[in-house]
Amino acid sequence: MICLLGLVLIAQSVSAKEVKLTGEWRIYVSPNAGVTERFARDELRKYVEKISGTRLADAEVKGPHTISLGLKKGLGHDGYSISISTESIVIEGENPRGVLYGVYDLLERLGCRWYYPAIDPKDPEVVPKKSDLVLATGKWSESAKIEDRIYWISGLGFKVRPETLAQLDWAAKNRYNCLSWQCVPENVDKDLAQMKALGILDAMDKRGLMLHGPGHSFPYFLPTDKYFDAHPEWFGFRDGKHQPHGGKWPPTNYCLSNPEANEEFIRNVEAFVTKYPQIRILDTLPIDGGLPCQCEECLKSTPTDLLIAQYNRLAERLKKAAPNVVVDCVPGYGQLSDPPSEVFPSDDLAAVYAHWGRNHAESYDDPNYGRKGNLMTWQSYYKRFMICSYYAANSHQPFTGPPYLHAIEGDTKYMVEHGVKGALVLEYPFGFWWENAFNVRMGGIHPYYYPNRDPKSELRDFALKYYGPKAGPLLAEYYEIIGDNANLEKTYRASRGESDDWEVGWLKGMQGMIRRAAQLAADDPVCFYRISKLDSAMDMLIQLAPSRRKITDIEKAVADGAKKEDLERQITEARTMIADLISHAEELGARNDGVMDEAWMKGWTINRIFTDPLNAAEKKLNP
Repeated sequence: MICLLGLVLIAQSVSAKEVKLTGEWRIYVSPNAGVTERFARDELRKYVEKISGTRLADAEVKGPHTISLGLKKGLGHDGYSISISTESIVIEGENPRGVLYGVYDLLERLGCRWYYPAIDPKDPEVVPKKSDLVLATGKWSESAKIEDRIYWISGLGFKVRPETLAQLDWAAKNRYNCLSWQCVPENVDKDLAQMKALGILDAMDKRGLMLHGPGHSFPYFLPTDKYFDAHPEWFGFRDGKHQPHGGKWPPTNYCLSNPEANEEFIRNVEAFVTKYPQIRILDTLPIDGGLPCQCEECLKSTPTDLLIAQYNRLAERLKKAAPNVVVDCVPGYGQLSDPPSEVFPSDDLAAVYAHWGRNHAESYDDPNYGRKGNLMTWQSYYKRFMICSYYAANSHQPFTGPPYLHAIEGDTKYMVEHGVKGALVLEYPFGFWWENAFNVRMGGIHPYYYPNRDPKSELRDFALKYYGPKAGPLLAEYYEIIGDNANLEKTYRASRGESDDWEVGWLKGMQGMIRRAAQLAADDPVCFYRISKLDSAMDMLIQLAPSRRKITDIEKAVADGAKKEDLERQITEARTMIADLISHAEELGARNDGVMDEAWMKGWTINRIFTDPLNAAEKKLNP
């Protein structure tokens, strides 16, 4: 075993000799190479020049002092091999994407790190500055233990953002091979047009990335405005009548027992994948939170059996219409929460298992993981089974993004040892990309390098490289403490406003570590700025941590029949507290890019935890 820049790798041969990259070295790429190999060459040249000022020219033929990029079969999923001698460097990939990953491996050995998407201009990529570029000679290879590594990218979550370009670039550097897009049904065509206009599709092609989506899109493939007047029977039956596809909350999904509706749905999907060949994994789902049809025919079966039957028909038809497209569904979630009783998935159907709202103190590999039976039952039905992990879902996880060390390690162990084909990591909403980047990064890196690159070692490498040699050691300790399973629930409770006084004191102690680190990095503007982001998120968490008590006190007082004038005073104080929380979120969100989305904090977190329950209590007081 050898250790290079904190990365433990299996080497076939090791030499004490070193290679120094100078301007006499050249890069060779075959004239027949594709766009991704040529992009890999450009990335290597760009970062070597950024590091040292040395520009590596092209080589017309292989020869001494040549870095050769090319393909070689038999290296495994997205695999690559690197051979470094005093005369040549050879990077070979199982596929073009593997060549690109090999280049990023080499650049990491020269000190580059890609911890965050390059969105915030005040927070640049970690690219060292040094005149001498030295590499140890040797040979090694890597390949993905998990075939599909999908990033549910917040820049494609319900809105296509220009910042997606930086996110997808970061995703490729962190060994993801697919991006997941979640649509708003009425914007599907507009989204894809924007992806093309913004250069997102071209950027994906350069990196060899696949596209997964469009997510909760059933109303796009069977739209109300096109079909409802002529075929109301195609649409979900509830409350004594057929409902528009979607409609008022709670929305209703279309009638899955109607053969004509199912056939038209499939015809529309066929037209879609033909029109948009960028989609490689078709993920079309019912309305999120939508109810199943309650017609007499649908009630003879189960929502699971009806939906699996339709997915089977769709997968069978797309084998001819779009043989390169994989059709998946999402079991363990929504209408597919319970396993089927009569209709089972065909061999052509894939799955992304989703356990919404899981507490990350537990991993899939834990013996007492509460949904293990459900997970393993669903997995037994599929040849291509993937798992979605909500490592950055700020609707239900702590928005401060503590490192989920136990979950990431255990999840990956389970997936590798149980033959899971894919890992999908969800990040949402957009405004929290900075806080969650370590967990999302590990969702791509760890399944690729498992077990040689573990989360705890990666976390220490991150703290030292990102926050600098002075503040890094202290912040490495900070992250290990706050991400330890014994402490993780403290941040969950604080995010819900449920902390007691002792836990608030504990959080303030953690903030003290951050502020001491800021003092240590005071002479480094970039590192100091990065630490200020960390401090802002912790500051917001501390403000939220004990605040729900005011609401629960009011709810109890209303239930106990307290005096109206006392309750009105408490409600006024609570509304002042809510206004202060919103103001604080707006101030911190405006100050730090990617730490929090102040509109989301107000519209989801604060409304859900404070405003809505307070309104309900006040309504009971004044019916």
